[in-house]
Amino acid sequence: MHTTEYSTTSLQTAALTERVKRRDVREFYRAFAARYPTVRNRYLRVQRVVMFIGGSVTLLGALLMALGSIREIYVGGLNGDGDLVPMALNGVWMLGLGILFTWSFRRLSTRRGTPSRHYRLARFAADNGLSYEPGPVIVKHVKPWADRGVLRLTRVMRPVSQRSIEFANYELRAGAAGTGGARFGGFCAVRLATRLPHILLRAQDGPADQFTLAALPDRAQRLSLEGDFDDHFTLYCPEEYERDALYLFTPDVMARLIDRVHGFDVEIIDDWLFFVSSRDVVTLDPRAWQGLYDAVAALSDKIDRWERWRDDRLPSVPRVAASADAVAENAAGLIARGVKPPAAGSRRVAKSGRRLRMRLGAGELLGMIAFGLLMIGAVVTIFYSL
Repeated sequence: MHTTEYSTTSLQTAALTERVKRRDVREFYRAFAARYPTVRNRYLRVQRVVMFIGGSVTLLGALLMALGSIREIYVGGLNGDGDLVPMALNGVWMLGLGILFTWSFRRLSTRRGTPSRHYRLARFAADNGLSYEPGPVIVKHVKPWADRGVLRLTRVMRPVSQRSIEFANYELRAGAAGTGGARFGGFCAVRLATRLPHILLRAQDGPADQFTLAALPDRAQRLSLEGDFDDHFTLYCPEEYERDALYLFTPDVMARLIDRVHGFDVEIIDDWLFFVSSRDVVTLDPRAWQGLYDAVAALSDKIDRWERWRDDRLPSVPRVAASADAVAENAAGLIARGVKPPAAGSRRVAKSGRRLRMRLGAGELLGMIAFGLLMIGAVVTIFYSL
């Protein structure tokens, strides 16, 4: 399968920044909203209002508690009438909630889809041979990420291509029911024709390198590469797959990554290649689009080589077409020799190479500590109030 390298010089970005006429926007949005009713989602508006009010009230409350604590110290000293401790703890509690509300409001606001934004993005998509879906939509086909929690995509763009490619902004809520912590950002997902071992390259110049809610790979899986590659990326691969990582990331591939992939983490997992950022990638910023297309172009003509990779840790299975009886006979022969035949759908990568071992990231630890402190503050405040 031939993969055409993307050309950033042919990328048409005028629709993202040029002036638009209100009449054109109104006419477009009437038909657009009829096709995608989710763009008029009133629940998201209510969410923003609730976050704004919650953030304003709690931050104001924290300010008042701080002023009250200062007054208590000024009037009664540190050994006053006992109101200082609960007042200070209430202030800390409100400050934490205020920060959480404010952060959520900012995230929701930056992703708010206005008619003019949808108009610009739809025109940009049309100019560059892309389809555009505003979302939000909960997806499961991007299975490696969907298995991590509830994956919701917005502003999804897909080119007309032999290979499945998606540009999208994402919200990933951990846990099967999406009740855990949330990650936000954007990615380009490229579907591969074969499964590969789980390999992660973390960009040193990423916008939120260590302070992310995502778990980080165990340090024992870090692979140091030649040259100055380690100054730009940190590569992780499953143990005993170092030789395979070197086959995939040859010196010319590493040189391309250094020259053209800036600010993106690169992740290979199962039959998907991801370029990931903690910032949105489907935006009205032409420079962001140029950077994303540069990242995809850096590896686009190397994917064919990657798809020729085979895991020699698996039992050899004939690749010729066979009848069901022949397949069963071959499986029975493997079992008779004491070799467990690979399961359907997982025969491309051995179990030890399918997933990296993960540890808690700094951001996740800080979030847990902050939540614990807030809970302790609430309990102490209630105790003093009794």
